[in-house]
Amino acid sequence: MKKLLYILFVFVLASCSSKSFPDVKWEGKQWTVVEITGVPVQTSGTANDAHLIFNARENQITGSGGCNRIFGPYEIEKKNSLRFGDIGASRMSCQNSAFENKFLETLNSVRYYQQTGGQLHLKDGDKRTIIKLQ
Repeated sequence: MKKLLYILFVFVLASCSSKSFPDVKWEGKQWTVVEITGVPVQTSGTANDAHLIFNARENQITGSGGCNRIFGPYEIEKKNSLRFGDIGASRMSCQNSAFENKFLETLNSVRYYQQTGGQLHLKDGDKRTIIKLQ
């Protein structure tokens, strides 16, 4: 009986500690920004494109705003809830700083996500897609 309780305890403990949110599947993938607030974003297919990379184990993102490196925390919860914390960025002088500022500002408005096929839609509080990544 003690052995059965021990096995049950280990099983429950293991199931509580494993993360089952979809960001585990996003781990290490470069999600390139292809649209912000309905406006298509020109991409080059390189690491210079604005993008996010999720680190599900540490609930951190890294990436690029198109010029500067970006980094910061995120929180994902049930019911497709997603919020980014204070996003930091290196501060190099860039030709397209207006785009980068818009991207970072829009990340602050994200409240939900939806993954559809190979795209990740980041949505505002009204559940409108404000950033589309692929």
